[in-house]
Amino acid sequence: MRSLPNQLELFDVLYGIAARDGRGEVLFGSDILLARQAFERMLIGSGFPQVYLEFPLRGTPGFDLLVGYGSLDNGARFREGAGYGRQDLFDWFAQARATYDTGGIGFEVDCSAGRIDAAGVYLQQRRRSELVAPFLASMGESERLAAYEAVSERLALGWPASYIGLFPGRAGTPTRIGGYLSPRAKKRCEDPEHLRSCLEQVGYTAHTNSMLAMCAQLVSFVPSVDFQLDILSDGRLGPTFGLSLSFVDVTPRAAHECMKSGSGARLMGTLERWGLVDERWKLLADATYAKRIAFARDDGSVGHLALCVRFNFAKVKFVEGVPSAAKFYLGCTAQVM
Repeated sequence: MRSLPNQLELFDVLYGIAARDGRGEVLFGSDILLARQAFERMLIGSGFPQVYLEFPLRGTPGFDLLVGYGSLDNGARFREGAGYGRQDLFDWFAQARATYDTGGIGFEVDCSAGRIDAAGVYLQQRRRSELVAPFLASMGESERLAAYEAVSERLALGWPASYIGLFPGRAGTPTRIGGYLSPRAKKRCEDPEHLRSCLEQVGYTAHTNSMLAMCAQLVSFVPSVDFQLDILSDGRLGPTFGLSLSFVDVTPRAAHECMKSGSGARLMGTLERWGLVDERWKLLADATYAKRIAFARDDGSVGHLALCVRFNFAKVKFVEGVPSAAKFYLGCTAQVM
């Protein structure tokens, strides 16, 4: 019996599961070596982070990497040269999580662009809006706070601002604001006119009638939806509106049924008819996985590790009302039982 794999070994195992049987070439392209290097640069602490593979379902295969942490031990540090210069930010987060029972922090790296020298940063503050100001201050980006708060205040009822993201260092980079629609708000957004009123209330006017009709249909397919908007440097909203369509209730065991006759089949079938995905979506169910494996602890006892690759969500973005190719996110976890 082997000992507990380290973080990089676990990443290799989980990616290998998702990519085997030829899926890697079709879904993820050839970005794994860059992604592996980026993953090493984002590691802090001893536990396995939350890992998400983000990839398009139409066009050239490739993937971007998101790595997040729901908690950290005080004193956890990146190895020398790693962390994208964000040690102070993660020190702040470790202290904040000792007080607050919600939130998560992480990196996003655009491996598909062929560069991993910079990383986006996001905070999932959920109900703790008071975390946004120190988060931005820890990155030297406090000037973004006023605009973020102004947009947050204009959001419709049931559209709470639940996360913030930005890509420091990119000229003119917007601030991402997003949140999770309440069940009632989600249901009401199945009416295109209600969705129009919500978007116009927050100041987003780059929509079209066809976009509103498409969004209203998309939100009806899945149990949970989150929205994304971009705040420009002058405080205005950018032309992009994103919908993330979540499969929160779909376990790996239920993945095939989901994509054969459930919410996944309805969603993906519609996206394929609209030309936003191609047939590669039919490989998604086989990429999921759940298994508990044994390992030898240092004291000679037997421990167990739960490995899981599961559906996270599909994302559709509209720019000036025009949709782009849909993307999909697979979540990869490894947890000592």
